[in-house]
Amino acid sequence: MTLSMKDRALLVKHLYENGDFFNAAIALKKFRALKGLRSGSGSMTAFGLKKMIDKFEESGSFDLKCGRGRTAIASTSVKDWATALQEASSSALVTYSTRGISRTFDMLVSTVRKILRNILQCYPFTIMNVQELVPPDMPKREAFALQFLAQMEVDNVWPWDILWTDKAHFHLQGSVNTQNCRIWAREYPFQMQPLPDFKKGKGSPFSSRKRRYLIKSSFI
Repeated sequence: MTLSMKDRALLVKHLYENGDFFNAAIALKKFRALKGLRSGSGSMTAFGLKKMIDKFEESGSFDLKCGRGRTAIASTSVKDWATALQEASSSALVTYSTRGISRTFDMLVSTVRKILRNILQCYPFTIMNVQELVPPDMPKREAFALQFLAQMEVDNVWPWDILWTDKAHFHLQGSVNTQNCRIWAREYPFQMQPLPDFKKGKGSPFSSRKRRYLIKSSFI
C-alpha cells in the first residue's frame, strides 16, 4: 500500500505504543484493521515496514533521501550552442552535428539534444531523396524494359541472377546518409535542393550486374 506521511506516523506510533515493533506482521495487520483495509491488500509487506522503521530511526524522518539529482545546464552552454546553430544556418559552408558540437563544447550528446529540444524548441526533421523524372528519361526506361524482356526470351531464369540495389544513387566518395542525418529547426524546413546530374564518383544503381557481364543503363 502507498502510505501518506500521516499514515506512516500513525503506523510507527501504533508500533511503539502496542509493543509490536519486533513483530511487523502483527503490527501491519492491526494497522489494516484500524484503517479498515482488507487483509493482504496493498504492496506494503512486513519486510518493507521494517525497512521504513530502520530509515525512520536512522534519519528521524519519513522523507526519502535526496539523490545526487540532475546536473543543471549552464546558461552559457545554451548561448554558445544557440550561436553555433545560428552560424550554421546562415552559412552554406559551415555544418554542425549534435555529435560534433558535443566534442567542440565538451558536453554529452544527450545534453546537446536536450538543449535543442527542450530549451531552443527545435525538432529533428529527416531528409528525403526524391527522383525527378524529366522527358528524356522515358526513352531510356523504355529501352531498358525492352532489353530486359528480350533477354528473358532467351533465358527465363536470367532475372534471378541479377544483383539489385534499392538506393537512388550511390557515391564512391561518400555522401549524406539520409537515414542518420537530421535537420534541427523550429519549423518544418520544407525546401527542395536540386542535385546535379552524374559527376565523377557517382553512378546509377539502375545498372544490373550479372555474374558474367554488366548491363549498362542510366535512367536519370
